[in-house]
Amino acid sequence: MSQQKNYDTEFCGNLAIHQTNSIQDFGYLLVLDSKTYSILQASENVNEIIGCNVKECISIGFQEYLLPDDFKHFKAEVNKGLRNRLPFQFSLQKGSVTEPVNILAHVKKDFIILEIEKVDKEPEHSFTEVFQGVRSFISTLESTDNLQEVCEASIKEIRRIARFDGIRMYRFDKDWNGTVIAEEITGELDSYLGQTFPASDVPKQARALYLKNPFRLIPNRNYKTVKLFPVINSVTNGFLDLSDCNLRSVANVHLEYMANMNVTASMSIRIIVDGELWGLISCHHVTSKYLSVESRSIFDWLSMEISYRISSIIKHQELLDSTKLLQQRSEIAELIYAEDDIVKGIFADANQNLLSLFNATGIALSLNGKIKTLGNVPEMDELENLVLWLEGKGTNKVFYSENLGEIYEEAKAYPHIASGLLVIPIDPGKGEFLICLRPEVIQNIKWGGDPNQAINFEKDGLNYHPRNSFKQWLQTIYGQSEDWKKTEIDIAESLRNFLFEFRAKQIYN
Repeated sequence: MSQQKNYDTEFCGNLAIHQTNSIQDFGYLLVLDSKTYSILQASENVNEIIGCNVKECISIGFQEYLLPDDFKHFKAEVNKGLRNRLPFQFSLQKGSVTEPVNILAHVKKDFIILEIEKVDKEPEHSFTEVFQGVRSFISTLESTDNLQEVCEASIKEIRRIARFDGIRMYRFDKDWNGTVIAEEITGELDSYLGQTFPASDVPKQARALYLKNPFRLIPNRNYKTVKLFPVINSVTNGFLDLSDCNLRSVANVHLEYMANMNVTASMSIRIIVDGELWGLISCHHVTSKYLSVESRSIFDWLSMEISYRISSIIKHQELLDSTKLLQQRSEIAELIYAEDDIVKGIFADANQNLLSLFNATGIALSLNGKIKTLGNVPEMDELENLVLWLEGKGTNKVFYSENLGEIYEEAKAYPHIASGLLVIPIDPGKGEFLICLRPEVIQNIKWGGDPNQAINFEKDGLNYHPRNSFKQWLQTIYGQSEDWKKTEIDIAESLRNFLFEFRAKQIYN
């Protein structure tokens, strides 16, 4: 029996990708003392913009490279408190020459990180052109309540602006595997629409970084790594935390992953729902592709707009579901009150509201030493054993599982009846529970390559590589039911409170 495996590996999740101590070569980095504005660290290529060797510039005040009015403005902004991604456009003084640059400042407690890029002489898009295009796109998003249509419109808009060879939207599941739900590709890129990629492809520390950064750009996987000098930050006495930085260098395993995908440039844009990473829009290009600071600010904006619209649609559907469930729960409570009895109230339900309430195919109520059932349930002796197992767990809260056979061995004998379990405890110490059951839903997962080969170690056990094939790999999953929704869990908790209070009144009256 094939079961769903968790591919969110601890190994991948423990790599310190935020402490690379180096940057990509499309920009420059300075670290300033937050009190004196003197340079504490710098990228080794900094001489290109300030005309000073990296070793010689350490301890020099940043104000030496700015016009007085620019430094006054810079100082006023950074003194407003701890903030990230503060944008500036200045001209750095390089001897007798000035170099127009874009600066992104990250103000920390004891130092300031500056990400610096040269200003493009010819902007890719005018403000008016960008605003009109994005405003039209937002109107399109607002005109539909269909989640799939929003996803498809989003990748088309991003492709129109960025002109990548391929754009894909991935949606994460509860185990952080990402499925391609929308796609626009041309040329040499393979189609992955409908395929699922294991959680280890975007490990937990990478997902955490997307909560801080709306996008991640890699213009050229063949870039020359630029190190920071000195290696150790004198304030933290360790490697500099580059979590907030666009320029942060890329782990070798990811660069190899890109090469195996036939991708030279990439950009990933986050989708946030309820403060969590819901999905990613992944942009791929066969050749190198740099996007200016101005262009990237568009994707910062689009990330917020797309996230907002997707969140709105999901919240609206949850509200509709919750309203419907509350109505059904009220009807069940009214029946119990009318009968003045939990058993009679539930099983007087001619319309089977309880089954409908939890989208269940079977119900078992263990109360007063007896078990009464509705719908498709295991044999009575099997139900009695299940109740004893639940009693032994001693849980006072709603308990649920989509793979009962994984945690309760006996359930492996009847997955077609009870792969999904939702338990509402009434008096768990006496073995009194309301049990809702769901059958297995056989799943056929189309993986983008064998997920068991996502990370491959060499014989030394130290060096490793990503899988080199993304050819569709099929897996059939048995023994798992449809997931229990948050709205269903919430309503189960509400029903538990009602049943507990009703039962207590019966006992003490």
